[in-house]
Formats: sequence, structure tokens, C-alpha cells
Amino acid sequence: MTLGQRIREQRLRCGLSQEQVAEAVGVSRQAVAKWENGQSAPATGNLFRLAALFGTTVDLLLPVQEGKGMDSTRQVNILYRKPAGFQRQTCGRPSFWRNWRLALGVLAAYLVVYLAGRLSSIDWQAQSFTGWLWGMSPQQLPYLYGWLLHQKLFRVSLGVSLVPALLGRGRFAFASWAGFALGWGLGEVCGADPAGAPYGHGHYGWAIWGGIFLLSIFWGILLERLPRGRLWRMRGFWLRCGLYLAACLGVILAVRAGIPPSYGG
Repeated sequence: MTLGQRIREQRLRCGLSQEQVAEAVGVSRQAVAKWENGQSAPATGNLFRLAALFGTTVDLLLPVQEGKGMDSTRQVNILYRKPAGFQRQTCGRPSFWRNWRLALGVLAAYLVVYLAGRLSSIDWQAQSFTGWLWGMSPQQLPYLYGWLLHQKLFRVSLGVSLVPALLGRGRFAFASWAGFALGWGLGEVCGADPAGAPYGHGHYGWAIWGGIFLLSIFWGILLERLPRGRLWRMRGFWLRCGLYLAACLGVILAVRAGIPPSYGG
């Protein structure tokens, strides 16, 4: 059995995907696929990381002729001389705490948006602190913000971001939150149509928010397909961001162009 076959066997035994192995070791998914296909071999440091991840030893990963006589003391020394940022894991203990930290970050990010919407309508003379924090009166809230709360879309969007975060999909969680926040801000500013207010069509922010948030779902999927590493150093990341922002602008222009002429716009 080759090294690649042993890596694949141990990965399947632990119930891990190639993406999870790549994230734990600090390489791309394509690198793991090449190891398993025999197109390349992991470096010495990555070999020991794989052994730690699978809860085994390098001796059991290497073919017999390569692993014979491997000094176990040397294994331990190299294994614990890991680079900064590497977090030791085993197949029985997935990155549980990392995912929970991601989820807490998502909650904090949505809390910031929630409080920002409240701060834009603060009036201490007309309401108490609890009324300001939890009040749902349309007269006290910005149009789109109040609409998102009344339609329960704030909670739905939180769930769309929170569940992937718990599954370790931090890039998707970030993208969906960014789409929610950006859609709210742009929808609130660009969706107003005062000329249509007398006819009950004074705001189209809901359409802008919906379009931008849906785009963020596809944006998040594209970000998840990028290799593991620092996103801002990847040319593909900035290309995807540019395409996303251009698509958001297209949504705004399409909504504004679709406002009935009799209502202005």
C-alpha cells in the first residue's frame, strides 16, 4: 500500500473530508488530493501533522521500507516543534472549539448590526432604554430595519450565517453576514422613493436587501472554494469581491429602474 493510499484510508477511517484535513494541516484541498493520488508527497512536517490528526504514527503511514527503523523520539520532537498557529487535533476531536468561536463571532457581528439600527432611531425623551432596545413600533424604527425585524428575516439571516459557522464554514458565514449588513445599509439609503409615498410605495429597500443578500450566498460559496490561507493575499479573493460589489450595484440599478414612472424614480 502506497503512502497516498494510507493517507486516504486513515482519512476515511476518521470520517474526515479532504477539506477538513487540508484545514487542519494548513494546506489546500488540492494538495491533499495529490497526496492521495500519488502525484506528490507531504513534506516531513506535514507528515507528522497527518499522523497527529489521524491519531496514529508516521510508521503506520509510511510504506514498510520507508518507515522501517523510524526513531519514535525523533517523531515526538518534530511533532511538537510545530509552527505558530498550528493547532493539534485528532480524528476523535474535530475543531469543535474553533467552530464555536466562529459562531460567537457571527452572533457578535449580527449584534453590531442590530444595535446600529437601534442607534439610528434613538430618542430618550420618547422611550425608555428597554423600549429603545426591544421596541417594534414602525414609527420608531428605520423603514427597512423595522421590516426585517417584523418579517423575522433578521433571525432567518442569523441562522443562515450561524449554522455554517458551527460547521466550520467561516468564509460562508462572513459572506452572508456581510451581505445582510451591506444590503440593509444600501437598501435603507438607496431604496427610498418619496414620490411614491402617497400611493403606499415609498420604499423599495426590501428588494435591494433581498437581491444583495441572495448574492452573498453565492459569494460565500465561491469563497469556500478558494484554497486555505489568508484570503486577502489571494488574487482570486479580490476578484470575487469585485464581482460581488459589481453585482450589488447591478441590483440597485435594476430596482431603481423598476420603480413605476408614476411614482417617480
